[in-house]
Amino acid sequence: MPKGASLVVQDAYDYIIVGAGAAGSVLANRLTANPTVSVLLLEYGGRDLNPMLYIPKGFYFTLNGDRYTYQYPTKPFKADGTGESWTRGKVLGGSTSVNGMMYARGSKQHYDKLVKLGNPGWGWDDMLPIYLQMEDHQLGASPMRGAGGPYGISLPEVDEAAKLVLESARSIGMKVVADTNAESGERIGMTPSSIKNGKRVSAASAFLHPIRHRANLTVLNRTRVGQLLFDGNRVIGVRARRRGQQIEVRARREVLVSAGTIESTMLLERSGIGRGDVLSRAGIRLRVESPNVGERAIEQRGATMQVKFKRPVGRTEDLNTLPKQGWEGFKYLLTRRGPVSDAGYNILAGIASSPEHADHVDIQGLFVPLALDATSFDSVKLAKHSGVMFLAYGITPTTTSTIHVTSADPDALPEIDAHYLETEEDQRVGSRLLDKAREVFAAEPIVDLIQEEEFPGPAVSTHEQVLAYAKDPGATIYHAIGANGMGPNDDDVIDFRLRVRGVSGLRVIDASSFPIQVSGNTAAPTMALGWRGAELIAEEDA
Repeated sequence: MPKGASLVVQDAYDYIIVGAGAAGSVLANRLTANPTVSVLLLEYGGRDLNPMLYIPKGFYFTLNGDRYTYQYPTKPFKADGTGESWTRGKVLGGSTSVNGMMYARGSKQHYDKLVKLGNPGWGWDDMLPIYLQMEDHQLGASPMRGAGGPYGISLPEVDEAAKLVLESARSIGMKVVADTNAESGERIGMTPSSIKNGKRVSAASAFLHPIRHRANLTVLNRTRVGQLLFDGNRVIGVRARRRGQQIEVRARREVLVSAGTIESTMLLERSGIGRGDVLSRAGIRLRVESPNVGERAIEQRGATMQVKFKRPVGRTEDLNTLPKQGWEGFKYLLTRRGPVSDAGYNILAGIASSPEHADHVDIQGLFVPLALDATSFDSVKLAKHSGVMFLAYGITPTTTSTIHVTSADPDALPEIDAHYLETEEDQRVGSRLLDKAREVFAAEPIVDLIQEEEFPGPAVSTHEQVLAYAKDPGATIYHAIGANGMGPNDDDVIDFRLRVRGVSGLRVIDASSFPIQVSGNTAAPTMALGWRGAELIAEEDA
């Protein structure tokens, strides 16, 4: 206990939610819709007051540093003896307050696979109605799209560079669609984005801010939850640190852990739930042997390329000097439009790695109508010339990584042993990440504008070379799931109702609960998971 701190026992609440991110914010919203239920929401990060958190292009600045994010280092795995950072949000809204704002829900096929894996109630027919209730889409309501919900979604403006990409994709036979979430198969379109009226929409702004007046909701930020509290085999509350004081808070019904794939795993292990050998090394007493806590994390791996244009086209020329950025920022403040009003990942493509995958794509490609300075990758710096960057990654990898505690100290960093592109299927997909983009860039009309492929260039042309390039240097996509995945077996960390096996009064409800990637980005599926989790809790309380 810190010097000068005292042990303070707070009032009890029906539910304690640990983490105000994608799932936790939704859980708090849905549970407190019942006025007879009291909820305490605990978040280690600060409040989301900085205007830069709401300016779409602002995420290039807020994503770095440690004010709004955790920067978790992995073990070294690259040829130069280094690792990388897994970045996660540390603010109300969690990673939805600092991410790239892509709203990709995932595919029917992969939600239905959750059911086939032994998780009833998680199929597409269960999850689509949740999305329809959540969404407030710019394109309006349809059988596949929601409108009037709390979560705003819009499409970026189509600039000249984006138009050229879409026309060239159409010329090679790709289906150009208005809403990539509403279609299946290989397709391309403007990226559905968590932006409304030119401002970022986060889980906090959509689900927490409108309900902060509810008398049955208490939100405490700057609160680090260290351990779960037990009475026998039942979880009865949490021990946390807030403003130099240790506090204990009781949960009358349940503790809901929604701290994200990394932090949720560490909280379970610090509380004695996990692999005995891992906990022993960390000096933690084992309470519940749960051998797969932290053992089945799955992260996506991407590869980038960029083409250089012969003449100025698109947004790079609008933003590549400080005076231009200042002018566009001023226009944004007046109109909420222009290049500052989108995240940059403006075109989304669902890509099949082979003809056999045409009906269920396995690569996600993002065309960015901006050119980066290819001589300065240590920081985000725009080039002096125009161009288009492309990022692609396999959306359903199976290679697993591990996440574990190193100490009982809540401030100690985890040990993340990151693995990518090791299974045969992951390697096949990884070797083909750049194929479709190169087809698009070789097609009319964009080919006439391209001067050269700046990177990776002709030295990375064969499938074997692309696979090696994706591994190192490659890029992590910040979409880790699975570390506490649901399943029907005794060694699965949680069951299909998200309850932690071996104890009562405890659920894990966040991205770590998914045992597989559902082929979307993680923000939308995790918010929907939070909604579904609240439904499951309400069913049991009825």
